[in-house]
Amino acid sequence: MFFLPYKLDLCLKKIPFLTIIVMLICLVIYIKQANNEQDFVQKTDQFCMAKRTNFERMVLKKALGDSSPQRCVALMNELSTADDPQKHIAAYSEKSERIAGYTPQDSHDYMQRFLNKEYSRYRDAVPPLTTQQLWYSPHTWDPVTMLTSNFAHGSWDHILGNLLYFFIFGAAVELIIGSAAYFVVILVLSFGTSLSYSIAMMNVTDALPTVGLSGVVMGMIAMLSYFMPSSKILCFYWFLIKIGVVGVSTWILALLYIGIDTYTLITVEEMGGINLVAHVSGAAIGFLLALALFRRHKARISVEYDIY
Repeated sequence: MFFLPYKLDLCLKKIPFLTIIVMLICLVIYIKQANNEQDFVQKTDQFCMAKRTNFERMVLKKALGDSSPQRCVALMNELSTADDPQKHIAAYSEKSERIAGYTPQDSHDYMQRFLNKEYSRYRDAVPPLTTQQLWYSPHTWDPVTMLTSNFAHGSWDHILGNLLYFFIFGAAVELIIGSAAYFVVILVLSFGTSLSYSIAMMNVTDALPTVGLSGVVMGMIAMLSYFMPSSKILCFYWFLIKIGVVGVSTWILALLYIGIDTYTLITVEEMGGINLVAHVSGAAIGFLLALALFRRHKARISVEYDIY
């Protein structure tokens, strides 16, 4: 079964400029990410394919168990995305096979210097990953990447899905509360979901970094379900041989998305690379913001948007 919301069944009377601007920012950033990643992969391959002396290949084999270009690529990818590359280099040096003619300590020290030199050469030859500069690592508590990570994405599927849902739900929220308040809400959701992720991951040593607008999107879904619970979202569906469009109430979709994410977060240990903490916290923050700060907007919506 295929089911895809694609449009709010309302005629929006103004243009949601800020929503469109945010979408364009996300697209520009992801295009830069994609181009940078292509360059990163190409130059990493070139670095690892470069000729080395027999002694250098021998040292790499003793450190990594394999001196092939593929193993070099894996090592450099590991080091370049690690929070502490020196810790990884020290670990490889510690477990490396001893170099003939060296004492164990001398072999360890030489191996560490050699790997450090290789990594330094690699960093000089290969541009840093733009995605890594933008993502949010939960143990850093970095306010800059708390914000930038929301506008970076991991793939075309990731960004296009987020932007579709962001426009469906966010555009209406912008027109309801106004662009200035909407801007503040986006900031609150960006920082709030990142902080929630850091708190949830405090005792998880290998917590993954995060990117994506989905926490903000879930906040918009929750806010719109508060403002317009009975408004319809047009959804395309395909089930076996039947294809069609159906209007689903906003509150039903919100309950479906938030409920599934909450249940999965509570019951499933492996989240498959999806930041469900951001999803659930974004929904909670969005609903609480609407309830606490924007209740007066709800009263005029039925007249302005012909919702009864």
